[in-house]
Amino acid sequence: MFKAALLDFDNTILGTEQGNFKAFHDAMHDIYGHGLRVEDFMYFSGSSWLDIFRYITGKYGKVTPEYLNQSFIDKKADFFKKHGVVIADGFKELMERPILRAIVTGSSRAEIEIFSDVIDFSAFDTIVTNDDIVNGKPHPEPYLLAQKRLNIAATECFAVEDSRMGITSARAAGVFTYFLRQFADEDHTSIADRAVYSMREIIF
Repeated sequence: MFKAALLDFDNTILGTEQGNFKAFHDAMHDIYGHGLRVEDFMYFSGSSWLDIFRYITGKYGKVTPEYLNQSFIDKKADFFKKHGVVIADGFKELMERPILRAIVTGSSRAEIEIFSDVIDFSAFDTIVTNDDIVNGKPHPEPYLLAQKRLNIAATECFAVEDSRMGITSARAAGVFTYFLRQFADEDHTSIADRAVYSMREIIF
């Protein structure tokens, strides 16, 4: 029986992908006068935020990864303040279940706290962000750290993810992994333990 739910954040708890791309595009334009180019987009779609900031600033120079990161966060906050955000179907019900709960995200703490008005972060027993780890997804480190903090075994928890990198990370850590279709751009059913459209379908 599962004792803990380990949830990805972007495009899992909240439907943020469109806003993320828009915010990054705008940050790039402000700094470099252009958005992501074709070769950049290919790298963008398979890397962590930290790697993306390092790649872009390494390629185009001008600013530090930290500066680009902050510009992105500012643009993202502006976007979602204006447009709002969709919360995953079934998230509220899942949070009411009597189990441990964790966020395991490749985003920074500052980035997820943009949404502190819609998500009660105090309801989670631990939050693992990009600030806490050396190796981001698809490395298993984020999920291994969540297990350590919750003092549970891999077999006692399940993960909910939307991306190939996230699913790979969770499964590499030995965690039963649901692929959540609701906000996903691609179908990753084949690499997950189970696919669901809504968190309402998660049975444990």
